[in-house]
Amino acid sequence: MRKPPREWTFLEGIRKIIERPHPHVRVGWGDDAFVFRNFPGYSVLCQDMMVEDVHFKLQYSSAADLGHKALAVNLSDLAAMGARPHFVHVSIAIPQKINESWLDEFYHSMTNLADLTGCQVVGGDLTSSPDRLVIDVSVHGSCQDEPLTIQEGQPGDLILSSGPLGLSKVGLAALQKGLTNFPRSQKAHLRPAARLDLFSQLREKQSRIKGLTDCSDGFFQDVQSFIDFQKNGFEVLACPELIHPEVLHFANLTNQDPYDIVLMGGEDFELLLLIAAADISHFPNWHVMGKIISDPKFIISENGNQRPLQSEDSWEHF
Repeated sequence: MRKPPREWTFLEGIRKIIERPHPHVRVGWGDDAFVFRNFPGYSVLCQDMMVEDVHFKLQYSSAADLGHKALAVNLSDLAAMGARPHFVHVSIAIPQKINESWLDEFYHSMTNLADLTGCQVVGGDLTSSPDRLVIDVSVHGSCQDEPLTIQEGQPGDLILSSGPLGLSKVGLAALQKGLTNFPRSQKAHLRPAARLDLFSQLREKQSRIKGLTDCSDGFFQDVQSFIDFQKNGFEVLACPELIHPEVLHFANLTNQDPYDIVLMGGEDFELLLLIAAADISHFPNWHVMGKIISDPKFIISENGNQRPLQSEDSWEHF
């Protein structure tokens, strides 16, 4: 009797990890396509790809880290739309160095996060890769109310962050340099937390929200989605609360300006919220990053002094 193909062995192992009963699933794992009953309201779809040596390195990212992060970055996109996640498809191109135990660890970690956030891994694809590992994840979610979207703000509007920024950049640098005293930052980089915990608050305050996105490419890049820089600009209102202690420690250690790390660091996956200044009291636990100004420049104000922010260190995909 012929042994089953290696792919079948992989797939059967994956199925045992991820399969769950679900009232909306009509045709699940193992058929030509996944079939489900639609959820009320609007369907929300997102997709992100991670490529070895571009988005991660296997020297410091474990299978469990990548299983978590590959799903978390998509869940962050749904959080930024005010949507709930339901189903996950994950496709992986695997080089020879990836074995079955690596895949088990990857899918266990991804499934753990899916269970915690109320969604389910339901399928995808496996194929071979000549050298690098490639992970492509898509998530289907829904929102019953209008989606929360990116909108253009006006001078005087505030932009808030749901948490501290710059930690992921510090975590990546610490991993690259072999530094061990930045645990919060390393966790922020390897296993980011999508802010789905803010779903109820955002929906409750929806009428006061002018725009919403997640901070994935760094604040300097992502804030520009809210602003027409042909007409307006942004003033960062610098204050100690914006700088996490680990960011400050790393900045001092490496002789950097901590605000450059906060504003240029990518992959924080906190939410960025655009509101009218009059509504600030409704978001007491958010960090005020600054305000839109009627001058097409990007400046930082600190202790009465202003300086321009340069873009040389910001993240670029290409």
